[in-house]
Amino acid sequence: MTERSSRSRVIALLVVATAFGVVLSVIGGVLLLLDPSGSDGDSEDRNEVISRANDFAIANNTYDVLELAEYQKRLKGLLTPAYDKQFVKITDAVFKALESKKQKSGDAKVLGAAVDSIDKDSAVAIVAVDAKITNTDNEAAVLRHFRWKVSFVKSKGEWLVSAFESVAPVQAEATPVPPATPSTEGGAE
Repeated sequence: MTERSSRSRVIALLVVATAFGVVLSVIGGVLLLLDPSGSDGDSEDRNEVISRANDFAIANNTYDVLELAEYQKRLKGLLTPAYDKQFVKITDAVFKALESKKQKSGDAKVLGAAVDSIDKDSAVAIVAVDAKITNTDNEAAVLRHFRWKVSFVKSKGEWLVSAFESVAPVQAEATPVPPATPSTEGGAE
């Protein structure tokens, strides 16, 4: 191989490497233009869903049955229009049944929230919230533990609650471990 052909190969490799670098730079630039934050957007949506789940849990568990209209108005901004209609019917009936007990729920504290699943326009979050309940039967506030599975849809860039349901508590029990049996060494007992 001559020195000239060796130089030609080096130059050709440099040209190919430079072209490859330019192509990668162009691809990177296009991706950056599509999403300037450099993220896939998923973490931003997850954070928004968790924030909305927290807002919903606090609002849903803070009420006075004698102030139904204010409660429904406060929740309306967190719900889809279709779910708001269902929510109004349900709370009208429930609050009417609790009216004579003058039930109140307050001091709501979110213990934790997490996204169970998410895609570009829907999500499911799990929320643990504690609240103190008072009524004519219990003047002293009784701490209640709530766990919600909250479904969201993204509408006009905003995550709204489309449904929620209670998550039943799971009881865990430890199974007793049988005592270890002594091993016999060398066949002696």
